[in-house]
Amino acid sequence: MNYELSDAHRGLQAEMGKFCGEEIAPGAALFDEAPSEEAAARMRTNLKKLAGKGFLNLLLGEDLLGSCVAGEELARVCPSTHLAAISSATAFGRAVKRFGTDTQQERYLPLLAAGERIGAFACTEAEAGSDLAGMQTAAESKDGRWILNGEKDLVTNAPLADFFLVLAWTDREAGLERGMTLFLIDREAIGMTIGRPLETMGLRGEPTAGIRLENCGVADEALLGGTLGAGWSRMQALLEEIKLALSVLCVGVGMACMEESTRHAKAKKAFGKPIGLFEGVGAKLATMFTFNDIGRMMTCRAAWAMEQKDPEGPVLASCAKLFTSEAAGRIADMAMQVHGGHGYLKGAVVERLYRDARFAELAYGTSEMQRAFIAKESLDRFRAA
Repeated sequence: MNYELSDAHRGLQAEMGKFCGEEIAPGAALFDEAPSEEAAARMRTNLKKLAGKGFLNLLLGEDLLGSCVAGEELARVCPSTHLAAISSATAFGRAVKRFGTDTQQERYLPLLAAGERIGAFACTEAEAGSDLAGMQTAAESKDGRWILNGEKDLVTNAPLADFFLVLAWTDREAGLERGMTLFLIDREAIGMTIGRPLETMGLRGEPTAGIRLENCGVADEALLGGTLGAGWSRMQALLEEIKLALSVLCVGVGMACMEESTRHAKAKKAFGKPIGLFEGVGAKLATMFTFNDIGRMMTCRAAWAMEQKDPEGPVLASCAKLFTSEAAGRIADMAMQVHGGHGYLKGAVVERLYRDARFAELAYGTSEMQRAFIAKESLDRFRAA
């Protein structure tokens, strides 16, 4: 086994790290206090910068390992911007890339890659949550058009998005596997309403809101891939890539926590020596390093398996998401402990990272759901035994 990055990926890592440090990092802390309109404008600017660097196009492509390498550098300096980027280019864009018709790909992908337009994925509902069978949003065919009604909750990028990928029932009697369809809907569609931006605990630069569809009419061309009833299977495939992207986010947050803690442990002195030389602090730094390294390896392994179309790709993505999301929370907690009372102050870097880290255990399948999926895969694998 070779755990070394290729020369190309090493170059990408160095280039992306330098770019993010110069162009993205200086404004990361400003998202916490900026009014929603200002934060939205800043995020659009960041996405345009990333487009100019080719990062959005990278997310839309097939180099999953490259997107992990570059994405970690972005998540390390600004987790909010990383989440906005993957919500547009991965959650929306990769769906169009993998399943869209030629016409749909020609319409949406160049605009997403250039940062001229932003995408969002709307699947969650307040009363259904992870239970998609309880979803209420439905589309009815009428006079040659599809009429959608329903509400989606916690839609990442919604206040910014120009395009939405919406999951809806088209035949409830057919059940989950054949009764759901994904629709591509423009922001300006009649009957589409974007809710007010929601205030979140962390990742405050990433705008989130609900959307409402009231007799929202779209043509057949709005069906992703022109296919009816394939929404469930396509969403499962898409979630595999989203979980990988969230794992990258978690490793980036973990690295930022470790770097801040290491700097503090070298500079802060107690009893005449740097606190990093005390066993309790040093042990925390060592644990942070270990968690980050394991998380990165699990994420890269999942990316490699997905690139190779390995049947274990989905479960490896869940394993990576489970471990890195929980590790990020533990690393952020240790970082807070290393910083002591000063880390608890509003405006401290680790205070922001502590709040940011909590997101990943909840998003796109909680830790409990990941464990259930992994356990089912294990039981199915050894069913004969």
